[in-house]
Parts: sequence; C-alpha cells; structure tokens
Amino acid sequence: MDLPPHFHFRHCRAVEFSDTDLAGIMHFANFFRFVESAEHAFFRSLGFRVHTTDGKLQEGWPRLEVSCTYRKPARFEQVLEICLRIEEVRTSSLRYTFWIFVDGDPTRTLLAHGSFGIIHVELDSAAHQIRKTPVHDDLRAKLAAVMAPPASAS
Repeated sequence: MDLPPHFHFRHCRAVEFSDTDLAGIMHFANFFRFVESAEHAFFRSLGFRVHTTDGKLQEGWPRLEVSCTYRKPARFEQVLEICLRIEEVRTSSLRYTFWIFVDGDPTRTLLAHGSFGIIHVELDSAAHQIRKTPVHDDLRAKLAAVMAPPASAS
C-alpha cells in the first residue's frame, strides 16, 4: 500500500493493559478509540475542540462512516503512532484517513489503516434536535492551510 507523501497530523499513545485482552493484544474496537484520541489532539492543535457547549447549544462531530483494515496486532505497552490525513472538507462534513504504526519501529510496520467520515452538528437540548451545520469558516481556513501542498524546495 502506498502511503501519502506526508501526513497532516501525528499523535502517539501507549497501549494500556485495559486496552487489551489477557494475552496482551489490543481489542479491535480500541483502534477506533486511539484514532479518536488523535482526532481530538488534531482539533486542539488547530485551536478547536470536537465538542463545545455554551449552556444551551452544543456542537459536535458524530460519525457518518468508519472503516479499518487490520494488518497486525497492537500489544500491551507498545506506543502507537497514529497518523491522520484530511482528505476532503465539504460544507458540513469532512473525511480523513488514518494509519497506525508502532512508534519507533525502524521497519515502519503498518498495524492498521482506514478512514472516518464525520459531520458537524448542533445539538439543541431545549428543542431536543440535532441538525447538521456548516463547518465554521475559521476551522475551514485552518483545514485548508493544513491540506495545502508543502512549498517546493528551490
């Protein structure tokens, strides 16, 4: 599998015992938790959060679709490197791909890869409504800057 020439974000996290079964192998669903952890860190790096509230109105990013192909198991006490790449920003949603490696592995063995499709919503707790809303312009601008190809070396 060809990896993209660069990732937009890199996040590391250790596999805890609670992430694993008795054999020390990470449960498949926890790969998604690790990717979400990287997603939250990515949003924070841009000055945003994946969930906000002003008391009445809340905003968030629920999942539209997720996929993951597992290549190798992750094990207790490994530090995983989760790499994200924003693939598409639409009016109210975005899609990103992810790759998970063992941090520091000189062979850069791929453990898992996949994608998330997420949508920006407002939750009006008083009216008990959830509605999709456009991605804020300031976040859109930061995502566009992240997605811009790197400047060519002269």
